[in-house]
Amino acid sequence: MINFTVQKESADQTLISFLKKRFKTTPLSLIYKLFRTKKIKINGENVRYYHHRLKGGEKIEIHDNYLQQSNLTIYPLSQSKIYFEIICEDKNILIALKEHGITMPSLDNAVRNYLSEKNPAEYQRQIENFFVLTASHRLDKLTKGLVIYPKNPLAKKVLYKAIADKSEITKKYLARCELTKKDLSGYISGYLWKNNSAQKMEFSPKSSNPQAKFCALEIKEIDKKNNNYKTLEITLHTGRKHQIRSILSYLGCPVIGDKKYGSEIEVKNKIYLLAYKIKFNNLPSPLSYLNGRIVEIERKELEN
Repeated sequence: MINFTVQKESADQTLISFLKKRFKTTPLSLIYKLFRTKKIKINGENVRYYHHRLKGGEKIEIHDNYLQQSNLTIYPLSQSKIYFEIICEDKNILIALKEHGITMPSLDNAVRNYLSEKNPAEYQRQIENFFVLTASHRLDKLTKGLVIYPKNPLAKKVLYKAIADKSEITKKYLARCELTKKDLSGYISGYLWKNNSAQKMEFSPKSSNPQAKFCALEIKEIDKKNNNYKTLEITLHTGRKHQIRSILSYLGCPVIGDKKYGSEIEVKNKIYLLAYKIKFNNLPSPLSYLNGRIVEIERKELEN
């Protein structure tokens, strides 16, 4: 017989999800058979409902002598450290400043390094509870900016749902663009799809492409006096891949340094795009204390 006690961090997930993580090498058909043959009990009672929502402290019994638990997945820590700035941190989240030219997997590894060195026992405990530390959203390699990391399963669950809802998490960018005489301020929406031959995203206000996805953002010009470029503040309404870069290219003012999307100015290992502000709104517990909070870095970071 195999026993588990549901920890607080593992609560509120379904029983089938819990079991799939712990028996990754077991065919799913055999896991379902455990339900049908009444070999799974919670607090001494048979359970046949796969989607039973777990509660902290519940005792799970599996009456089978042949199941093999999966090995814990320990994600390797990087040998060469990538340095990053911690903008804020508490028990639930960490917000890091990603530099230009750094990939998200590299940043993930660097944050794991930091947390494992800061509190090895807590880091090991999270691994034992099958928690994988990764960012709640992604930034392009060439883009600099703020990245949110949940530090526990409950925070991860809340942020996973909230990150796609711009009424709960608002993200703003600064973009330095090649000069155009057009007034770009306003709400812009349309459709994005992948141009496989060019290996980039394409934008159009209308599209018959069945693969196209709706996207929208809001632009505000904040530097109209400079004769060499425009600086724009961009508020996301959707979170599509390369949507800022593709839309600005379509409007005839590509981000400076963004050769893929039409910039004629070459800059080494960066583009002038900065994810500089995050505002939290309407988050449920345990992150409700963040509501109304704005995390922001200075605009001069666009220069660095």
